[in-house]
Amino acid sequence: MKRLEDLDLNLLLLLHWLLEERSVTRAASRVGISQPAASRGLQRLREIFSDELLIRSGRQYTLSRLAGTIKGDLARAVQHFRIVAHMDETFSPGTSDESVVIACNDYLAAICTEAWVEAIRPHAPAMRSSWRPLDLAVIDALASGQVDLAIIPDAALANIPKSALAQDMVVKPLLSDRFVVFGAAAHAALLVDDLSLTMFAEVDHVLVSPMGTGLGRVDGALKKHGLKRRITHRTASFTHAADLAVATGGLTVIPERLARLKSNGIYRQLPFDSEQLSSSVVWHASRTSDQAHTWVRRRFQMFFNE
Repeated sequence: MKRLEDLDLNLLLLLHWLLEERSVTRAASRVGISQPAASRGLQRLREIFSDELLIRSGRQYTLSRLAGTIKGDLARAVQHFRIVAHMDETFSPGTSDESVVIACNDYLAAICTEAWVEAIRPHAPAMRSSWRPLDLAVIDALASGQVDLAIIPDAALANIPKSALAQDMVVKPLLSDRFVVFGAAAHAALLVDDLSLTMFAEVDHVLVSPMGTGLGRVDGALKKHGLKRRITHRTASFTHAADLAVATGGLTVIPERLARLKSNGIYRQLPFDSEQLSSSVVWHASRTSDQAHTWVRRRFQMFFNE
């Protein structure tokens, strides 16, 4: 049995990044050592664990069975070490130059950028942000420390296995947004005082569809009234849908917070009742007591709930 006391903890940190990056060169950069030193470290790790850990497959590496098994536990251990390393530090927003990595989709990136500018930057002018797309690996990225916060629509959150979320993840409601109809400022349907269902259904529409096919919740609402709209364009992005609607003379249904930020068009209330779009903020439990992390979370929550 291996004793922790017999291991070089720097090697464990290297192993963490080797398993995350699946690249000796990128792992070396993460740890701050040369590529030859990382290669020697990998060889030493293979001897310690009596396992290949990273297996060459063409130009890439894949994880061995053992590596895949320990990857999650190792990532969580590294996160806890990060917290211990910062325990004696006192966070001061005015002087902090920390970088916060946030994963979200384009709609949430747009409105959270507004939150950053209005609620964070005035108090922490040197604090930095890094934004990355929301993808299926976001839970692993949170666990490994590659992402600090993920802001996820609740509909997408429902598709993440509960076992993955339960694995040291904290999920808190962040914001709700109502849907509105959006189009060019001169669109006839948006100039009337009371947009009717019939007028809404008769014009061209841009549909937001993550898969690029099918219909949306709007079509279900129209069907109840015996109506059907004409969909001329589809896109996976709310932001792109707004731009497409303006450019093509159509209408689209997007969240109100985003519509308020789009200066190239106008929006009106939908002519039917619609569910709101709710989103939550997710982080790894090991970051809960981190002072900078806590401050950023609370500033976002204050902005969206004030």
